Amino acid sequence: MDKKILMLIPLSSFFVLSMFYRASSAVIASELVRDLSLSPQDLGLLSSVFFYAFALVQIPMGMAIDHFGARRVILSLSCVGLVGVVSFALADSFPMAMVGRALIGAGMACGLMGTFTLISVWFPPRAFTTISGIILSIGTLGSIGATVPLAFAVDGVGWRKTFLLIALVHFAITLWIFKAVKDSSDEHRRVDTEPMGDNGRSNGPIKGIVTVFLLPSFWLISLAAFVRYGTFISISGLWAGPFLEHIYRISLVERGKILMFFPVGFLIGSPIFGVLSDRVWKDRRTVATAAMFFYTLCVLPLVGFMPSFSLGMVAVSFFLIGFASSFTPVLYANIKELLPSSVTGTAMSAVNFFNMAGAGFFQHMMGVLITRVSPHEGHLPPEAFSFAFGLCFIAAAAGAVGYLFVKRASS
Repeated sequence: MDKKILMLIPLSSFFVLSMFYRASSAVIASELVRDLSLSPQDLGLLSSVFFYAFALVQIPMGMAIDHFGARRVILSLSCVGLVGVVSFALADSFPMAMVGRALIGAGMACGLMGTFTLISVWFPPRAFTTISGIILSIGTLGSIGATVPLAFAVDGVGWRKTFLLIALVHFAITLWIFKAVKDSSDEHRRVDTEPMGDNGRSNGPIKGIVTVFLLPSFWLISLAAFVRYGTFISISGLWAGPFLEHIYRISLVERGKILMFFPVGFLIGSPIFGVLSDRVWKDRRTVATAAMFFYTLCVLPLVGFMPSFSLGMVAVSFFLIGFASSFTPVLYANIKELLPSSVTGTAMSAVNFFNMAGAGFFQHMMGVLITRVSPHEGHLPPEAFSFAFGLCFIAAAAGAVGYLFVKRASS
């Protein structure tokens, strides 16, 4: 048990780093616009390319996890991400910044799915959602770090030097994973003795992805993942920052303080949803469906009421959105328990593909909508944000309704 816990510490640290990268755009948005001469549409694309790259890696990565083991894949991709961080920090143009963000996204793609796969190997099934919920809660420390702490760092030394310092932390965590994390002996034996095809390669990965795609509930779970995380990270990780800047006219550090309520809500909610799923209802579909409808209701105030809210009310609203969106482990537990354990990595990574694709899609599309609704260049009116947040509300509602038809899976 001590070995298991010690293994989770560097993996959790890596996920903290991933969450930091995802959420950092909201705080440094103004600096990126100024230094790289970006429009709102450009800003949305720059932030979203992280998630597009993250998503594109998911399915081949899931196959690689099932075939080669999670540790090797995490280490390999982490090195790619490290190159991306340095490239992004040194970028002097929009295209170079895009390349850096894309490499970071690809490099962090295995942090959560690799960890979830190792949890499913090292721990009993009844504990999966609880432990993964704790990992997600720890990961929100990265989102918190991307608010007030990042704002102070950027205010002090600038965003470029800040990301170069983060690159050093990234390198240290990669070395830690290399030393401390091991795949289980059972997993190695499974990989080494897996039946081989005529071409000398395993037929398992292709069969695994076909098995996943033929499950109808996979597509409904993926829809919920697409709209839930896509809308949440687009609001909390990017557009809530410009919203506070343009509508409430508050400083960089003050924006960081308000944005911190998103990850705080997520931090508190993740273990609660894990316990509800593992210990109380023991029904993934019930928990996920209720959470999706609750999340949809929490997004509704953004559509038209927010400009009239005080900053205190804004903070409460952001907290509730973070709390309501924190049921992610239930989605992964749901798909994991509907399919054979031999395709665990593939199944969870396939859902995570839609998770991250949603983040890229909504960040980009909200930028397009905000640009088109804004009558004057450089000024973003309340209607532009209401229009973009309305897209999030409609999408979340569609995901909630779709989840009603997911097959039940008990812990």
